[in-house]
Amino acid sequence: MTKQLAQQLQLTLAKCRRLTTLVGRYRQAYTTQGALLRLSELASTISDMREFYPAIHNMVSDLLKAENFYVVFYDAAEQQYSLQYFSDEKDQQLIKQVPSSAFSRGLTGYVAKTGEPLLCDMQQFEQLVNSGAIEAQGSPCAHWMGIPLSRDKHTIGIMAIQSYDTDYRYNADDLALFCSIGTHTVTALDRVKSRELLEITVRERTQQLRTINSSLQKEIQERTNAEKLQAALYEISELTACSRDMYSFYLAVHQVLSGLMPADNCYIALLDAEQKKLTFPFYLDQYSPPATERPLNCGFTEYVIRCGEARLINSDEASRLVGAGEIRRGMADPSKPARYSTSWLGAPLLLDRKVIGVIALQAYDQDYQYSESELSLLRFVSQHIAVAVQRKLTAEKQKQHQEELERKVFESTRELRQTNLFLRLQVEERKKAEQKLFFEANHDALTGLANRQMFLQHLKQQFALSRRQNNVSMALLFLDLDRFKLINDSLGHHIGDAFLVETSKRLLSAVRDHDVAARLGGDEFVVLLQNLHQLSDAEDIAQRIIDKIRQPYLLESHRVQSGVSIGIAPLQPEYQQADALLRDADAAMYHAKALGRGRYVIFQHSMRDQMLKALAGE
Repeated sequence: MTKQLAQQLQLTLAKCRRLTTLVGRYRQAYTTQGALLRLSELASTISDMREFYPAIHNMVSDLLKAENFYVVFYDAAEQQYSLQYFSDEKDQQLIKQVPSSAFSRGLTGYVAKTGEPLLCDMQQFEQLVNSGAIEAQGSPCAHWMGIPLSRDKHTIGIMAIQSYDTDYRYNADDLALFCSIGTHTVTALDRVKSRELLEITVRERTQQLRTINSSLQKEIQERTNAEKLQAALYEISELTACSRDMYSFYLAVHQVLSGLMPADNCYIALLDAEQKKLTFPFYLDQYSPPATERPLNCGFTEYVIRCGEARLINSDEASRLVGAGEIRRGMADPSKPARYSTSWLGAPLLLDRKVIGVIALQAYDQDYQYSESELSLLRFVSQHIAVAVQRKLTAEKQKQHQEELERKVFESTRELRQTNLFLRLQVEERKKAEQKLFFEANHDALTGLANRQMFLQHLKQQFALSRRQNNVSMALLFLDLDRFKLINDSLGHHIGDAFLVETSKRLLSAVRDHDVAARLGGDEFVVLLQNLHQLSDAEDIAQRIIDKIRQPYLLESHRVQSGVSIGIAPLQPEYQQADALLRDADAAMYHAKALGRGRYVIFQHSMRDQMLKALAGE
């Protein structure tokens, strides 16, 4: 009897040991799975490499003793090492003075050359140093663990942690967990880098478009000003032919000038036949009455007549001319009334290179000064006024001049219209480019479905609407494709991409027109069902999706079979944030996969409790 009891006790102890081993393995698998889920979440949410490495460090620190952690990239072709991230309680400042080439002579270079993970304590470290395999560098650590980061069987970097605590040692389970994290870190790294590069490209293209748009707006404004000026010149040229008399011509010219520059004070002075007196057929001034005929003096008008060229005279120039004896002030001169002008423009009226008069503008406001461009414009106007005077002498010559001028103006106007048409076409092209950039930034490049960013934005909008309107009914489907990794690894990435494209088409054919389908990344899809009459509507749609995806795929002569697991999270009043709906749909999806895949499961609160207990290690 005692012998039987002993045998039973031994069997019971053996079973206990096996159960203990299984529990340990389950905990290790659960820890690894949790780490990989967190890593996948980091890759999906972070788009800046400066945030990615600290996030990886924090994640590893939650699972292992990793106060001292670093990541080094390795270029096998160039034999170059580049430090990406370094956190160490002893050598944090010293690492800034260490060249990148130093990593090749230490444990980091050893792992890079062997391509194998390494657990190294102080004794092993001394053996490696004595054998010449490595050189001692930095502060000596009690235990070191490093793994290679590989892509396509080529080592691209090393991720390592080390401990200065002599009472702590890393074990094989720690190394296995660290290796699992490292394997998936490369994939996450590529995803984050791709997203970072995409965002940088989008920002650069957006800035380029803004710069081009600004330049285009400036050019359009310049063209508009040129059209306005051309129209004014054309109108002046027409006046020489259509004015009833000279005064109406002068008045019309003044109106045109007023549209181009300040012309509140304007006058036209003509020389008499004997070149001794000035008459003023047109005179408009804020502070002086109309001028009458007078003999020549030494004013601004006479100065322009003597020079035979247009002049711009401000206060400083006027003082210089007075000092040089060119003009005199204080006389009865219509061009220089008792209130002196602060800026004066004058252009001679030339007929056969002979001065017959002057057209002038003047300003009394200290805040405004005429410019050289306005002087050039006035110079042009003076020529047309001279032509109008010449018309009185010979109608035929003036007619020929007018026809030639109209032809030139017409040709110039035609060129401007052609230029404007070209600019409008460019504006349309820029708008199309901006629309394309917007689409690419908010849709998945492979399937054309909404991407994570756009879907989350839409989800938050609909969630906010549901909180304002109690009658809004919706549900979220979280889809995970079965056998995608097998298809992708065995048939190639191009077949995997074709599989995802075909799946997105089947998904769109199964949902309603107003439902929103999106690809979150990899083989994960989501669908936001809106305007549901009852929960069974969501179940019907989920079943349609399962039936569609269950059908065989024919991808480049390859016949493949797949399936989908779907988690359904209906909108409930207790939800406070839109992200909770996505989280619960994800939990329901994993429950569906656990039940055997190829099915849908509606979220229950017990699923969330199970996840929380699992995370707590209960």
